[in-house]
Amino acid sequence: MAITSASNQGLEIGRRALQAQQAALNLTSNNVANANTEGYSRRRATMESADDMANRVGSGVDVTSIERLHSRFLDAQARTENQVRGKWEELEQTLGGLESIFNETAGAGSSEAGTVFNEPSGAGLSGSLSRFWNAWQDLANVPESGAARAAVRQEAEFMANTLHQSHQRLQESQAQLDNEVVGEVGVINGILDRLASINAQMPRASFGRGGMADLEDQRDQLLDELSQKVDVALVEQDNGQVSVLMSGHNLVEGASAVHLETRQVTNDRISGTQIAFADDGSLAQVRSGRLSGLIEARDQLIPELTQRLDELAAGMVEQVNIVHRAGTGLNGGTGVNFFDPRHTTAANISVDEAVQADLNNIAASQDGNTGDNGVALAISSLRNKRFMAGGTTTVEGFYSTLLGEVGSRSKEAQTMAENHRLFSTQIENRRQSIQGVSLTDEGAQLVLFQRAYQAAARTVSVIDSLMETTINM
Repeated sequence: MAITSASNQGLEIGRRALQAQQAALNLTSNNVANANTEGYSRRRATMESADDMANRVGSGVDVTSIERLHSRFLDAQARTENQVRGKWEELEQTLGGLESIFNETAGAGSSEAGTVFNEPSGAGLSGSLSRFWNAWQDLANVPESGAARAAVRQEAEFMANTLHQSHQRLQESQAQLDNEVVGEVGVINGILDRLASINAQMPRASFGRGGMADLEDQRDQLLDELSQKVDVALVEQDNGQVSVLMSGHNLVEGASAVHLETRQVTNDRISGTQIAFADDGSLAQVRSGRLSGLIEARDQLIPELTQRLDELAAGMVEQVNIVHRAGTGLNGGTGVNFFDPRHTTAANISVDEAVQADLNNIAASQDGNTGDNGVALAISSLRNKRFMAGGTTTVEGFYSTLLGEVGSRSKEAQTMAENHRLFSTQIENRRQSIQGVSLTDEGAQLVLFQRAYQAAARTVSVIDSLMETTINM
C-alpha cells in the first residue's frame, strides 16, 4: 500500500506540473497574440511549490496567480504628462491657425508668402495700411485730382475690408473652438460612462479571477485617453474599482458617473459655453488637458487679438478724422469726417457716408485753396505719428508688435508641445519596457515551458511504467 501511495503521489506531482506548464504556455501564447494590441499589458504566471506538510518529498507545483505587469508610478507619471501635453498641443494647433489669419502675402493677388512690411502693395493688413498712406501722399502731389481722391477712397475701403475679414476669421475661429469644447465634453462623458461600466464589472471579475486583467487594460487605456483631455486625479480601490476626481469633484465613483454639462453664456469677452458638473450645477475648473487649451484659446487669446484690432481701427478713425475735419474739400466743405465716427471697431470700420457719396468731400487743402495739400500731407504723415498704445508707437509698429506676439506665442506653444511630446515618449518607453510584449522574450519563455512540459510528461510516463511493473510482479 505504501508503494501505491508513493506512486500516486508521483503521478499527482506530474499532473500538477503538466497543468502548470500548460497554463504558462497558454499565457505566453496569449502574450504573443496580443503583441500589437494597443493598451495590452503582458501577463506572467506565478508558480509556487504546492504546499503539503504530510510528506517530505513535496507535492509539485501550482500556478498561484496571473500577474499583470505594469507600474503604477509610471502610469501616474504618464497621465500627468498627458495633461500638460494635451494643453500645449491644442495651443500649438490653435495658434498655428491664428498665425495664418495674419499671414501676409507678398502682393495683391500674389500667392507668394512675403515679409509683412516689405511689400507696400501687399494684400494683407500691413500692405493695405501702406497703400492707404501712399494714396494720401499721391493726393498731396496733385491735391486737385479727382482720380487721386478715388484712389484714397478705394484704399480706405480696402483697408476697412481687410480689418473686417481679420475680425470675421477670428470670430469664426472662436466659434469653431467653442464647438470643439462642446464636442470634447461629449467625448469625456462617454469615457466616464465606460469607466463606470468597467467599475461595475471589477468586483465580480476579481472574485472569479477571470477577465480582471483585460478589464484593467481597458480601464487604463481609457484613463490615458481621459488624461489627455482634462486634468483628473485617480484613487484606486481595493476591489479594483477606480474613483476619478476633477477639482475635488467625483466624476466616477463605483458604478456611477457624473457628467460634465455645457451652458451657453454671453458677456463682454466670452460668447460661448461654460462647463459645469451635472449633479450640482457648480462650474468646473479646467486647469489642464486639451479642454483647457481650447478654453484658453477661445476665452483669452482670440478676445485679446480682437481687442487689439479694435484698438487699431479706433486709432485710425480718430486720428484721420481729427485732421480731415480741419481741411477743405474741392466743394469748399469743411468739418467732414473721413471715417464714420460711429464705427470704430475692426468689425464695422467704414468710410463716412459723405465721402462715399461725393469724392469732392475728401479734404486735401488746409487753407481752402484748391492747390493746397496741407491736410493730405498731414494725414500721410500720420504714418509716422506715435498715437497707438498710449502714444508709444505708430499704427504700423502697433500691428507689427501684434504679429510678433502671435508669432512668439505660436513658437512657444510649438516648443513646449515638442518638449512634452518628448517627455511623454520617454515615459511611455519606460512603461513599455515593463508592460510591453517582447517577442524575443516570449519566444524564450515558450521554449522554457515547452521543455518543462515535456519533462513532466516524461515523468508521468516513467511512473506509469513503474506502476505497471509493480502490478505485474
